[in-house]
Amino acid sequence: MKTFRSWLLPLLCTLSAVPALAEGPSRAPFLWEVDGPKAKHYLLGSVHLLPADAEQLPDGLEQAYLRSAELVFESDIAALSSPDLQSKLLAAAKADKPLKASVAPALYERLVRRAGSVGMPMAMCEPFRAWFCALSLELFSYQHAGFRAELGIDQQFYKRAVTDEKPVHWLEEPQAHLALFTDTSAAQSEQILAATVDELIEAGSEPADLLRTWREGNGAALEELGAQLKARTPAIYERLLAGRNRAWLQRLQGALDGDKPQLIIVGAAHLYGPDGLVALLRQKGYRIQAADRPAEIPEAPPPQARLKLR
Repeated sequence: MKTFRSWLLPLLCTLSAVPALAEGPSRAPFLWEVDGPKAKHYLLGSVHLLPADAEQLPDGLEQAYLRSAELVFESDIAALSSPDLQSKLLAAAKADKPLKASVAPALYERLVRRAGSVGMPMAMCEPFRAWFCALSLELFSYQHAGFRAELGIDQQFYKRAVTDEKPVHWLEEPQAHLALFTDTSAAQSEQILAATVDELIEAGSEPADLLRTWREGNGAALEELGAQLKARTPAIYERLLAGRNRAWLQRLQGALDGDKPQLIIVGAAHLYGPDGLVALLRQKGYRIQAADRPAEIPEAPPPQARLKLR
């Protein structure tokens, strides 16, 4: 099974192996131009972990940042990294009994094999609920392959926005962001773990596939994976992707209807398919096109206002 999972701090969009439809690197992977009534904006699909050799972002993404006066992220990145929310996350992840006694024996055996293959101690999972183990395994697997969260697209642009004093906003409050997992039922939690373990074990579902899919800007691959997730686990698809996309629309429209160019950065999985943001915004009447053609984008003047977090 090929699915998407999300890492909370920050969200990780995992792109699994499917036949590549793009040819070579894209100058603007997962970047869309959105014509609002008063300004042109940019909608960017983020990959939240990247290796060191991908630290230099493609030119099209750089130009979109320079053109934008403000940035919009999924949630408040600073708050999600705070000790207070980290403590709340860990408290919610604590389980009443060991993981081995909480999930199906066959799933636990597969988990032990995968954890061993990347050198992750099972002590990182045993005291916690299944969803937290899934997220830990996901992150550990990518870190084991040399991927780092601080090189993710959202993290790079957030740090630059702070330095450049560009205002930053977000689409969902940090508590709602955490609740995506902390409020899951036991069945949903085990389902997330099973999907994560099975995908990571499959041949071809490796970090290199994430990197290749991103570099090619292979949106068709993402749409196919979204369809597979919806067919296999519709409740998880609704919880992590489709439902959140609909919930974001009001804030998105507020940003897009303004007169200041916005760079909106969300996990790439949120953009594609019939429930994706591209389709939903088109239904609202916005003109959207892929920013995959060469173009000179002039740099915006430095913003006058200091950083604002709402």
